[in-house]
Amino acid sequence: MTSTDLENDGMAQRELTPLLTDAADGFEVGVAPVQAVMRAGGRRRARRRTVTAVAAVVLAGSTGALALTGLPGTDDPATPAKPAPADGRQVDEPQISHVGFGTYEGKQWGVNVQVWAAPRDRTEATRQMKAMNSWGLTPATTGGPSDLVGRTSYFVLRGYGDSGTRLVAFDTVGKLPRPEGTDIHAVPQPLTGDGAPLRLVVGTVAKTAKQVACHWKDGSTTLAGLAPENSAQRGTQAVIRSVHGYPTANWFVCVAPGSTTYKSAEVTK
Repeated sequence: MTSTDLENDGMAQRELTPLLTDAADGFEVGVAPVQAVMRAGGRRRARRRTVTAVAAVVLAGSTGALALTGLPGTDDPATPAKPAPADGRQVDEPQISHVGFGTYEGKQWGVNVQVWAAPRDRTEATRQMKAMNSWGLTPATTGGPSDLVGRTSYFVLRGYGDSGTRLVAFDTVGKLPRPEGTDIHAVPQPLTGDGAPLRLVVGTVAKTAKQVACHWKDGSTTLAGLAPENSAQRGTQAVIRSVHGYPTANWFVCVAPGSTTYKSAEVTK
């Protein structure tokens, strides 16, 4: 499921500021407010909802270093997110994994994935829905907390420069997709803003995939290689990474070189 752009709006900073401060490792980070108008789908009906969403990727400090949000206690924004506790009952706080970041036309971009563990009962689901609301996120259900029981929710967000945050994809599912072999699910997106050319590709591949080729309309190709498990982040234009809380697939990102746009993507290794 994909969404529309997120635009600037006001929001309370009680949840967001401590997380951004931790992730920025000493940089002073303020509130990154954004608003989303997204379509929440479901079996019974689809309806529009307007929600306020947190900025999942921000630029911090005069050095231009990219500060990606992390779980409390993340000291280095270049390290991967920490996994949930072994009992898996941290339903009221997401696991956040940074898939990749880099620079395009002098501005920094970043993509991360939030995964919310499946609640076991309505009590846990109620806690989770309240926590999602505090982040300004709405799960892909059409009902109340009971619809979250036994279902995992995920949200994929990208940031670019000071243009705000875009919700690339989100869903709430009983079973996470499990691609096999050369299966690929690619979601081409604008990188620089609403209505811009499709120069960002985000998607999932099988855990066994070692390389994704992103083909562009100018005839060029960008290769995304598999990063080692739990390896530190490095600025890049393409990468495949694992995501905490999403054990059935790996996620990849590619950014177009120059002014070209998306043509296709495939698993090549």
